[in-house]
Amino acid sequence: MNIFSNVSGKFLTASNSLLLLLVVFTIFIIPFFPVELHRIFYSICFTFIFLLSALALSKDRSRVFQIALIVITVEWLSQLLNLSILITISSLTNIVFFDLIVILFILQIARAKTVTPRVIMESINGYLMLGMSFSILIALICMIDPNAFSFKHLSETMDPTLSYVSNYIYFGFVTLSTLGYGDIVPLTPAARSLAIFTSITGQMYVAIIIAALVSKYLSQPKKNN
Repeated sequence: MNIFSNVSGKFLTASNSLLLLLVVFTIFIIPFFPVELHRIFYSICFTFIFLLSALALSKDRSRVFQIALIVITVEWLSQLLNLSILITISSLTNIVFFDLIVILFILQIARAKTVTPRVIMESINGYLMLGMSFSILIALICMIDPNAFSFKHLSETMDPTLSYVSNYIYFGFVTLSTLGYGDIVPLTPAARSLAIFTSITGQMYVAIIIAALVSKYLSQPKKNN
C-alpha cells in the first residue's frame, strides 16, 4: 500500500472529480434505468464509490482503502448469497464507511489553507455521501420494520429480486435538505427520531462547511489583477 503514500494535488483533484461524478450518477441517473437493473447498478456504483473515496483522501489513504475492500467484499457477498443477516451487516458497514468518509472529508477541508476547486468538491462529496448514509439507514429500518415509514407500495410486498434504494435515497435527501414534501412520513418513534436527526445533521453540515469555506476564502491572500 506504499503506492498510496505520496500523491500529487492533481491526483486528489481527479479522484474527487470522479467521485463526484459517480455519486451524482448513483443518486440522479440510476433511477432512470429499468428497476430490474437497479440492484446490480447500485452494487457496482457503491463498489467504485468506496474505492474512489479512499483515493480522494490526503491522509490515512491506505488504511481506508483496506477498509473499503472489506466493505466491498461484504456488499457483494450479501448480493450473491441474498441472506438477510448478510444484507443487514452490509448495510451497517456501508453506513459506517460513508460516515467515516464524511468525517475525514470534514477534517480534510478544515486542514486546507485556501479554498480551491478540490476543497469545494470535497464539501459537495461529503454532503452527498452523508445523504447516502442516511438513505441506507432508512432502508435498514424499513427492512427491520416495513411499517416504520409510509412507503405504501413497499409495506405490502417486497420483491427480493428488485431494489428499492432509489426510494430510500429520495426520502433521505428530501429529509436531509429539510424540503419535506410530505408524501412519505415516519410512523414509528424510531423513524421520527431518525428523520429529526437527519434534518438537523443536514443543516449543521451546510452551516459549518459554508462558514469554514467563507472564512478560509476571506483569510487567504488576494492576488492582484
